[in-house]
Amino acid sequence: MKIFVTGATGYIGNVVVEHAVRAGHNVEGLVRDNNKAGKLSQLGAKPVFGDLQSFEVLSAAASRADAVLHLAYIHDFTMDYEEVLRIDAAAVDALGMPLNGTGKALVVTSGTAIVEPDPAGSETNEDSPVSQTFVLRDRIRSERHALRLSEEGVRVSALRLPPYVYGRGGSYFVPLLMQKAAELGQSIYVDGGTLRTSAVHVDDAAELYLLAASKAKPGEVFNCTGSTNTSLRQLAEAIGAALELPVRSVSREEAEAKWGQFLTAFVQFENRASSAKAGRKLGWRPQATHNLLADITVGSYAELAQQLRSQPREGS
Repeated sequence: MKIFVTGATGYIGNVVVEHAVRAGHNVEGLVRDNNKAGKLSQLGAKPVFGDLQSFEVLSAAASRADAVLHLAYIHDFTMDYEEVLRIDAAAVDALGMPLNGTGKALVVTSGTAIVEPDPAGSETNEDSPVSQTFVLRDRIRSERHALRLSEEGVRVSALRLPPYVYGRGGSYFVPLLMQKAAELGQSIYVDGGTLRTSAVHVDDAAELYLLAASKAKPGEVFNCTGSTNTSLRQLAEAIGAALELPVRSVSREEAEAKWGQFLTAFVQFENRASSAKAGRKLGWRPQATHNLLADITVGSYAELAQQLRSQPREGS
């Protein structure tokens, strides 16, 4: 296939490109500068210069592709979120327009935490009620906007990523929590830390994007989770072990003082999203060697942990 990837040089997109090239696909990726273009070329993909507001560029690249994988998103949490949603919707429209009636795939990115936790603590699925409390709850609007393109003849589907995509020593929230712990000199969790969260290894996520491009039907949504049973206390303990720091329970108020309101709200949201549908319909089988906790303590985050252990700590 000819595949066009937005967010091609981001943490997940870079791995998607790598997997697609390895599978023999002809890949183009959206980039914003020469440095990122060079890195993409090294993977065997062709750079396409532009950003999410380069609508003509997006449409032209989509018209050349057999499948479009849309991973780019504005993650500037200080930006007006209405503007973030507007830009993403316009970009999706530009990507989808050339695909109308062609049967070619458009796979967009969403999040598992846009649904409410199950009241009984069980796993949720793609049809669970939408959250009214999650800090990024309005992202459902991006997903719904994209899925409406199925009514115009676009084979569009959505992958919902969990709060923690991990592996290869990268990601956003895993290193951030490790950095915060290193700065504070302790790894914290709120109250009992009993809330549980979902995670997936970045290589497993990359494979699901390619499966969705090949097999997903118009309007389908798939949770992309490899595990759903990690408690927030276990996560804090793994970070503490990796950084050789004490682990402590704190109140919600103290967590907000140390982490800020956004990060506290993000972490303090239970999310147990089943990926059974992706396995059943797309044949997806996560293959990660390490789960999230093991990857922090003995896996790909060992180098980061070593670096952070040598940094000055708060109050030292």
